[in-house]
Amino acid sequence: MNRMEFDELYASLPADGWLSYPEARALFDAASLAPGPILEVGCYQGRASCLLASLRRPLYCVDPFDGFAGGMSGDEVERRWRENLKSRGLSAELFRQRAEDWEPRPVGFAYLDGDHSYEGTASQIRLATACGAAAVAVHDVNDTGGGVEVRDACLALLGRWHSRVERLAVWELIR
Repeated sequence: MNRMEFDELYASLPADGWLSYPEARALFDAASLAPGPILEVGCYQGRASCLLASLRRPLYCVDPFDGFAGGMSGDEVERRWRENLKSRGLSAELFRQRAEDWEPRPVGFAYLDGDHSYEGTASQIRLATACGAAAVAVHDVNDTGGGVEVRDACLALLGRWHSRVERLAVWELIR
């Protein structure tokens, strides 16, 4: 996808969410290279879901829709997620549950942005590898603040990333 096409895609994404332009481009490119279904853990209102669904491959979204700051209910967040995909003519299969409770199925790519604790991140990584993902992208891999636990879990379980753009890190897994 050339820059102009990607610019249009990025401009069409829901405004709510924390995926910057450089992160979105890196995520889109990484997902484009790994064939097969895509797993997204932690989808909030669907900013990344819409980006990944634009690849027109099976997309499995796993999120319990709980624990959001700001007083918005999980039901409201899920409703917005569904509306954001539907209004753009996109689709994904939603599993409203914790990643630890989701039954693994084969995927080529996994995007992890759910529980940001060390153990939560480690659990998401174990799920992605159980699904056979050829590549994994993790959001909120930070050197300070709350993302330190995410970074540390990633380094412990996946080693050094293949590439990193802002808070998004990508690993290519050897199978």
